[in-house]
Amino acid sequence: MKKRLVLLMTLAAVAASAQATAPNSAAQAPTPNAPGRGAGRGMGMGGGLMGPSFRSPEVSDDRRVTFRLSAPNAKEVVVRGVGRQPLTMQKDSSGIWTATTDPLNPDIYAYTFVVDGVTVPDPLNTMLRPSYHSLGQSAFLVPGDNVWTHLPNSPWGAVARHVFHSAVADDDRDFYVYTPPNYDPKRKQPYPVLYLLHGLGDEANAWTQVGAANTILDTLITQGKAVPMIMVNPLGYGTAKGPRDLDADPEMLFKFIRILTEEVMPQVEKHYNASTKATDHAVAGLSMGGGESILGGLNHLDKFAWIGSFSGAFNNWWLTRPTVNSPAEAATGRGAGPGNMASSLPGRIGGRGALVLVESQIPKLFPTLDAKSNAKIKLIWIACGTADGLIGVNRQFKAYLDSKGVKASFTEIPDMGHVWPLWRQNLIAFAPLLFK
Repeated sequence: MKKRLVLLMTLAAVAASAQATAPNSAAQAPTPNAPGRGAGRGMGMGGGLMGPSFRSPEVSDDRRVTFRLSAPNAKEVVVRGVGRQPLTMQKDSSGIWTATTDPLNPDIYAYTFVVDGVTVPDPLNTMLRPSYHSLGQSAFLVPGDNVWTHLPNSPWGAVARHVFHSAVADDDRDFYVYTPPNYDPKRKQPYPVLYLLHGLGDEANAWTQVGAANTILDTLITQGKAVPMIMVNPLGYGTAKGPRDLDADPEMLFKFIRILTEEVMPQVEKHYNASTKATDHAVAGLSMGGGESILGGLNHLDKFAWIGSFSGAFNNWWLTRPTVNSPAEAATGRGAGPGNMASSLPGRIGGRGALVLVESQIPKLFPTLDAKSNAKIKLIWIACGTADGLIGVNRQFKAYLDSKGVKASFTEIPDMGHVWPLWRQNLIAFAPLLFK
């Protein structure tokens, strides 16, 4: 079974002991916005849990963040990921390394320690930015006046983890389900459902661990800006190999869509007070998940009436494997015939240059999509930052929808790249539009 590990460790070179746990199938998932999250309890130098000796990270009222690490034998330790340059730590006489940032803007940050050249997560911090089958980075919240900081004295929704065997992928995998504050399993009117998908390299819980989607929905629902809804975060890979099969298996994304529609959705509708109507279903995601949402949503309009893409990686769609005649043609996406292969991924060309869809092949992915589809679609919402390398393929696909007479909202966010702050803002803009 694939496990998401939460490791509490003090390294041998860094000082002693490791403990790993995996949540049960219906356990409450950690949230980055719970009080005290991101500030780990100290461990004794022998690795015992007898009481707090120090905390890391520690967020002060003035938004400075202090990191601490017990590594008496280390020669050099830095914090990487908070700021453009690594933050150098200083060691005291007891072997505790410490560093404090300047005041940080309210946000969720990810970081690692680099100990004598070896990159490790913070052993005292149980909040992680998950990465597929690995620990990923440690993370913390600097609270502020934003939607992903929980409102004081307001109700919390719940997040539960479910594990199942996928017959499509032939593996054991998980998905997470958020239920809104004051969720009523016997409510006469079933709840609408948002299926929210992660990006390439992430785990199923990325949207709650670093995207703060549960807190965003808590806030929007409490403020009356969004209707109470269930949110589901499935693992977005169609095969047991995960991200590695994106290049190798042309059916990987299509297999995931089968897992979503044939395996995950029936479980959600069986175990939760969830609507089965297409008009009460939304699918959206970031990057790879945005491409999956468009691909799956527009080919299953009997299941999804609301479709969203945040920085959609439409270049991940398998189309044809193009060739180019020259480097100039590779950069522009023009030219075909004898020449160098422009990319290992079919359907995108340019290598280090522009990513370009093979427009003549797009209709093969959406064979039934035309202006008549508008009658089944409540919303197609596409957003991408202008500093994102995917802006070109997003513009291309919007132009294709226009050519087919399919209505879609398209937003370009100036000077924004492929980053979590943008995707959280996308969710904040998208969720209030749903199910109304």
